[in-house]
Amino acid sequence: MKLFQTILVVLVMLFNLAIAQPSFAERTPVTSSPDYIAITEELAEATDPAEIAKLQFERYLVETGKSYGECKNLTDAPLVVYGNKSKYDQSTFDNGLYTLPSGKTTDGGWNCQGVYLANGLSNDGQPTAIKIVTGTKLVAKTNLETGAVELNIPAAKIFQPGEANWSIPATPEEFAALTLPKAPLD
Repeated sequence: MKLFQTILVVLVMLFNLAIAQPSFAERTPVTSSPDYIAITEELAEATDPAEIAKLQFERYLVETGKSYGECKNLTDAPLVVYGNKSKYDQSTFDNGLYTLPSGKTTDGGWNCQGVYLANGLSNDGQPTAIKIVTGTKLVAKTNLETGAVELNIPAAKIFQPGEANWSIPATPEEFAALTLPKAPLD
């Protein structure tokens, strides 16, 4: 009986080692991050002091932040955010659209990649996708005077429909036709 128990314990331990996440594995170097590489290349070509300062801030966020972006919705309505596509998403886009309820924050570890604003960043009616870099903690609030959504950090990139391989609905009808899942919440 003792031999059987010993063999069983050894098998359970081997099974656990085979399927367990490596807890002592080193984190992937920041310098191999696609955001870090893109920012470094843009920084090498930048000449405008304001653009250089913005890029240096973004690089600092990637270097010191977490390995995912976090989005917090402090507006009075659900916010549409971008994240990794689910395994059920058959689209050809680089990421997927999700809804983030008012007052909620995306789950730690889930990479929020940006925000979709149907009325644009300045409430001009132009549908816009706002990209954020990895490590960013984005907070969206509503400006009470203009009704526009304001972000606590500058946008890394701003895309209009057709400018990137992101799902950016160009019309209210196109947006209304989408069925969006909820973003994983904290």
